Amino acid sequence: MADELGVTWERQDIPDIDLLWMRVHRMWLGADGKVFPGAFKNRPSDKDGMSTDWQKYATPEQTRNRAKTPKDNAVIQFVVGAVRKVADQTVVHTPDRATNNRAHTDVYGEKHTEARLQLSRIYTPVISVEP
Repeated sequence: MADELGVTWERQDIPDIDLLWMRVHRMWLGADGKVFPGAFKNRPSDKDGMSTDWQKYATPEQTRNRAKTPKDNAVIQFVVGAVRKVADQTVVHTPDRATNNRAHTDVYGEKHTEARLQLSRIYTPVISVEP
């Protein structure tokens, strides 16, 4: 699909060394700021993917600002190659024209207990929730 400047928003391969940004609402954060494993889930249903943004087309701040209330959201990062090593997970660039988000990327695969635990071990905090 092309935008008004004629730039295509086709799905692209994401290199293992690239980063993904993910918004995390404060309800999924412990007092120490660590993300509860339950935050790692597919939305809106289990058949969908876990929504993230690819660093190629977004900054952590842009990812945070997509939230209804940005100040209530932290941003974490994942290295794509590390996510691909998590049991049953695949990373697919899924640009979303409806929300004008070229960076949108889904992490597909069942978020079973082991996958959530592994994801909770490989993220790095980028932006904290404001007090």
